[in-house]
Amino acid sequence: MFKLLKYDFYHLRKTSKFIIFPVVIILFAIISPLTARYMNEILDLALSDSGINIDLTDPVVLDSYIQYIGNLYETIIFVVLFIGVGFFINDKTKGLLPLILSKPVNKTKYLLSKFISLSILILVSLMLGYFVFSYYTFFVFDKVDMLGMFLVSILFFVYVIFILAISLFSAVFFNSYLVAVSTTFGIYIITSMLTIFEVSIFKYLPGVISSNSVNILIGEEIILDVILNVGVTLLISFVFIYFAINRFKKQNI
Repeated sequence: MFKLLKYDFYHLRKTSKFIIFPVVIILFAIISPLTARYMNEILDLALSDSGINIDLTDPVVLDSYIQYIGNLYETIIFVVLFIGVGFFINDKTKGLLPLILSKPVNKTKYLLSKFISLSILILVSLMLGYFVFSYYTFFVFDKVDMLGMFLVSILFFVYVIFILAISLFSAVFFNSYLVAVSTTFGIYIITSMLTIFEVSIFKYLPGVISSNSVNILIGEEIILDVILNVGVTLLISFVFIYFAINRFKKQNI
């Protein structure tokens, strides 16, 4: 397993994936508090010659939090989706899989190594983003909820695990990158849409994690709901990983 992890980290380090996650996350960590703080002034300047007057409330630190959370769930998660599918399916589409599995490589460990290595890269990137965001938010607003934003980062990582699990599942079941991406995106959309229905179990689906993140920051979280939300998300993720491994082990490659 260690050798497989070493190989996957080496592969990540030799590609743009090793740079994309930390760079993009840190970029949004810097932009989010600055956007929240100065957006009103930018709008006033842009509309100064139009004769349009808009009364805007003064920005507060919560605006910075919401801006960052929005960037994570509306942009970063799609970076995770597209790169995740590509990373998992790369050996198959390039015809390297038969060569790799011709060696004494355990199929389960092969998949788990890829999943774990990419997860670690994203987690480290998120922690870097967390510290950068906290610094700039404190610099701009003179205060920051370090604990709250740490929990938000962990919750987002749980959601990343869910997206990576779907990506792994799709990459194993399909041979085309486009089909695998479309399947992953479709499952993501369906699980997100289910949360709009007023059914008790649906309020613990992965799509609710972003709402729970905001609730934590405004002090309106229900601890049991957050725990169940995390538990259900991880359970669904493990189910996708299980089916991916089970399918992969039965494939003749």
